[in-house]
Amino acid sequence: MENRAVNQVPTETKKQSTKQKGYSIIELSIALAIISIILVTSLAGVQRVLRSNNVNNDLRNINLAVASLTALSATQTSTSGVTMANLVGLKVFDGFAVDTVNSKVTNAFGGQITVASNSNAIDGYPANSGFMIYSNNIPSEACPDYINGIATLSPNITTTNSSAPSVAGAVYATAVKSGGGAYSLATLATACKIEAANPKISIAAFVGKT
Repeated sequence: MENRAVNQVPTETKKQSTKQKGYSIIELSIALAIISIILVTSLAGVQRVLRSNNVNNDLRNINLAVASLTALSATQTSTSGVTMANLVGLKVFDGFAVDTVNSKVTNAFGGQITVASNSNAIDGYPANSGFMIYSNNIPSEACPDYINGIATLSPNITTTNSSAPSVAGAVYATAVKSGGGAYSLATLATACKIEAANPKISIAAFVGKT
């Protein structure tokens, strides 16, 4: 009789048990906290960049407007006839968003840019011998950079956070710079201080016509 080797193949396979491990509440909370910190930090950085860009855009356009104002008024003996309507018509504010129908000029922060003749003597300049340039709705965080940029153009800068600022042509209540002199960090901090009633700053800068 022939012997035959019979290979027995197992018909059952071993079952392997698997465990699914989930995240605990504590682990999820930590992960969410880290993600929140990253998002807040990123958002703050984006806001700083946007704010800086807005300030730089306004300062560049104000410089261009001042150059136009100076050129247009060079042959004039007085600036008393200055109106926003004729300045808009003369394309002084081309760098800004301009509503030609209502003669309104909007700055990068959604506030108004207004120019008027100085109604009173300022730093030795007689009345109606220069321009008051007003820019309102400036965030307090942007105020120092805004003032530092305008300071190269103006010998006299004042601010207010009043919701009803001075009439066109007048200076504001809080003095930042006068007589072309320097100003301190303490002065700048006071000028850019806000109150809950009106958390925005209005800036007035005087520029002589010559």
